[in-house]
Amino acid sequence: MWIELLCFAILCMIYFLFYVDAKVNKCDEIYLYDQLLTRTNLFRETFLKSPFYFDGTHLNEKNDKSLLEKYSKKKGAYSSYNKMYVPIALIEPQLRFEALNRVHYIDTFLPLHSNSCSINYYIVKEGNCKITFIHPKFKENFLNNDENLVQTKSKLDYIKKHEQFKTIVFDKNSIIYIPNNWILFIENNAGEPNPKKQCVLETIHYKTITNQIIGWVKNNIMKHHKNL
Repeated sequence: MWIELLCFAILCMIYFLFYVDAKVNKCDEIYLYDQLLTRTNLFRETFLKSPFYFDGTHLNEKNDKSLLEKYSKKKGAYSSYNKMYVPIALIEPQLRFEALNRVHYIDTFLPLHSNSCSINYYIVKEGNCKITFIHPKFKENFLNNDENLVQTKSKLDYIKKHEQFKTIVFDKNSIIYIPNNWILFIENNAGEPNPKKQCVLETIHYKTITNQIIGWVKNNIMKHHKNL
């Protein structure tokens, strides 16, 4: 009897974790998280799958640019670097995970993008960043036939004029949680007295064990059947 109950509880937990990873919250609100900052509280908050942000002044350590490895660059727009992951216990998932850490120096804007990882945190290291959040339900407006995001002038004009897309300016030390599959357009929001000041944004992407399994199924089974 107890063995059956234990097995049932384990199956329910596994189902819940897969459900949360695949879930898309219908709500498109972005909110300030003002509760107690603990690892457990933040991890539970990510289960809601809605973007939120909080003040992370005490977590904003300086990066040594000489230790970064260049990843991508567009002249006059941005420079992106890979960074060796340094654990930040407060925001880490309470599950086995792999972490991808990058630092972006933004002159004007980053390419339109979304994240497949379970949990994604964006840390404003310097300057001000303006982020436009696009709910996954709008993704077909930005995909080509290969299901890749397309960034053209007409797409960017559409983003800036669409009232359903929430845009927020984040100051230095802000930490923003982004669920998987949300589309982001990020701009440097430098103004007076230094309009040429870069926005420095660090991103940490956590791919949990459930997310890795779902990704494997999509890439090796679902994609194969789609191509038949």
